[in-house]
Amino acid sequence: MEAIKASIAKHGNVWSLQTNKDMNELYEPLHAAQASQFTDSVSVEKGIKYGTHSRHRLDVYKPTASSDKPKPLPVVVFFHGGGFTSGDNDITPSMHGNFFASNGCVCFLGTYRLLPEARYPSGGEDTTAALKWVQDHAGQYGGDSSKITAVGQSAGGAHLANAAFSGLMKKAELSLKALMLLSPPMSYDLRQERRRQNMFLYHATETEEEVMGKTAVSVFREAKEEDLQGLNLLLMVAELDSNEIVDGNLAFVDEHRKKFRRLPLFEVMRGHNHISNTLEIGLPGSLVAKRILEFATE
Repeated sequence: MEAIKASIAKHGNVWSLQTNKDMNELYEPLHAAQASQFTDSVSVEKGIKYGTHSRHRLDVYKPTASSDKPKPLPVVVFFHGGGFTSGDNDITPSMHGNFFASNGCVCFLGTYRLLPEARYPSGGEDTTAALKWVQDHAGQYGGDSSKITAVGQSAGGAHLANAAFSGLMKKAELSLKALMLLSPPMSYDLRQERRRQNMFLYHATETEEEVMGKTAVSVFREAKEEDLQGLNLLLMVAELDSNEIVDGNLAFVDEHRKKFRRLPLFEVMRGHNHISNTLEIGLPGSLVAKRILEFATE
């Protein structure tokens, strides 16, 4: 873990593809070393289709049944990040699903359409469709459809936020126990060339105004207060998240305060950067994993 701490300190709050690569190379061996312990206790089914597109896939991890009539379990549905351009259910081969399944939950890992093919609001549509499928079928996998917690990291969190704030989830008659967003880009820094190009492509526009008008912050600002009632939301950002992530989340906190006259639940993941907070989930002593589990099962 000392090597991980040193790498986090070296990169600081600057996120780059190299940061992502370094973090994956340090964390994956730790997950792989403990993967064998789940062979008999966790059942896995991959490639479940929730829609027609090749990216409309879910992987499910559940505890091996200990009785003929087990009690329905809380459900965690995790959507990966990847900057709108990459990522899949197996961010690393060993993480996330095994952890939640070995701690009394049914865990679905969900993916969605990516750039260059994806177009707004496909991310929100896909995450909504995946959650609707889980809500309709959770019981088949031992899950409790009334206790579904959706978790989204980075881009996955942005898609969930847009789905929740734009009314897509409400239209689909989704009833979530909780919504957790880990380091989501609630707004965008279009001065970053890579972000600028990707957002112009995703929104099929060449105007900053149109892109910024569809950020999670903007969609939340325009939403009716009554359409957002009952949303059990927790925002979590890393202590060393990038300026874009921090600024966007703080802007959202302010908009939430203005709309509801109270702050949203907002927590800082100490000692982490944009990607380490997620890669840690499933390792012994992970405070991030503990918090997600608490929020999903409390």
